[in-house]
Amino acid sequence: MFDATFFVAVSFLLFVVFVIWAGLPGSIINALDDRSASIQKELDEARILHEQAQSLLANEKRKLEKCDEDIKEILKLARDQAAILSENSKKIFEEEIQRKQKQADLKIIQARDDAIREVKSKATDLSTIIAKEYLKENIDDKISSDLVDKSIEDLKRNL
Repeated sequence: MFDATFFVAVSFLLFVVFVIWAGLPGSIINALDDRSASIQKELDEARILHEQAQSLLANEKRKLEKCDEDIKEILKLARDQAAILSENSKKIFEEEIQRKQKQADLKIIQARDDAIREVKSKATDLSTIIAKEYLKENIDDKISSDLVDKSIEDLKRNL
């Protein structure tokens, strides 16, 4: 009747009663509840962090979109300013060309006038030389004396 199996069964029952009496199941349940609460707290913190990350991501996406719009606006302004600068440069270049053309035209006119004056001066000098030579060869003393007298009379009248 009392064999080894009986003693093992009784000792097992005594062990189970001792464990229940010592409150081991309650401590295990409390430990599991604490662990469950800790896990729940970590999950709540993770959910809050996830929401904050989603919020930050949304903010950064809005900032990125705003930056894209700003970049497009800056590029548009740069193109507009480049077009204006190009037009202004073109106008200034054309005005400079016109000014240089006018200067060149004035220099040409001045050179032509100088050439005409020089030709007239040389023609006058040449005419004077030819006239002197002609007069020397073709006028005798009597005619030259009459011309001098006549010139003196003209001078007296004019003065």
